Amino acid sequence: MSDRPSGNREGPADDRRPSDGIQVSMRRREMVVWSAGALASAALYACGADKDEATRPVGAGAGARATPACVLTPAQEEGPFYIDLAQVREDIAEDRPGVPLALALTVVDSDTCEPIRDAAVDIWHCDALGAYSGEPSEGTEGETYLRGIQLTDGNGRAEFATVYPGQYPGRTTHIHVKVHLGGRHSDGTYSGGHVSHTGQLFTSDRRDAEVFALAPYNRNPAEITSRNTDAIFRTQGGSNSALGLAQAGNDLARDGLTAKVTLGVDPGATPDRPPGP
Repeated sequence: MSDRPSGNREGPADDRRPSDGIQVSMRRREMVVWSAGALASAALYACGADKDEATRPVGAGAGARATPACVLTPAQEEGPFYIDLAQVREDIAEDRPGVPLALALTVVDSDTCEPIRDAAVDIWHCDALGAYSGEPSEGTEGETYLRGIQLTDGNGRAEFATVYPGQYPGRTTHIHVKVHLGGRHSDGTYSGGHVSHTGQLFTSDRRDAEVFALAPYNRNPAEITSRNTDAIFRTQGGSNSALGLAQAGNDLARDGLTAKVTLGVDPGATPDRPPGP
């Protein structure tokens, strides 16, 4: 797979915070900002959202059909600590505690709205206390939690079992995502192909408040960052990359949440040829 780790960080450079007893260095804020013109033409339809968490299709008005808009999902920067792990698995939580999150992503062709089969959806995110796995600067070298790949089925759907991400200074709650196409799945790993989409998926301030009141999130000393004070959310089309969230049962801590999103991608896009038009 392409796009090797860049080692870029977010947040104040010298602040440190604990994560399960490990001192974790803070990330510098991502500085790459996509042009407003490019993002203005991109949108994402988040299906299955709570009433206040839904993203409406572009051009939807009174009486409009509630179907996914055939549009390109906005790209966001890769962010910190991508690892070419290549491990295909549905359950990525490993031993990390947190509120269960059942994440379902549907990948469609942004030109035709047809589902894309065998797209490798590659996600990674921090744990409840804001730490990423697999990074010496995080004190987590050799760990693989909260990272993994799933291939889409005939309906373009890929599912993950994970936990609700935490936060760290300067960033609102988010999940990093890449969509790889044209590679090969063998012996539980994915290799080759090209990256057609790189972005971030965002939760909601309301759900953050509910989740962060619970253990272990309530041991996280980071001040909660709202979506509208997050630079990437504000400048890189974050409002169009929102997850549709719903509580899975009566007990949030035990039953967790479901999250759904549809990603419209340009199958021919590569790092050398950005998504059209």
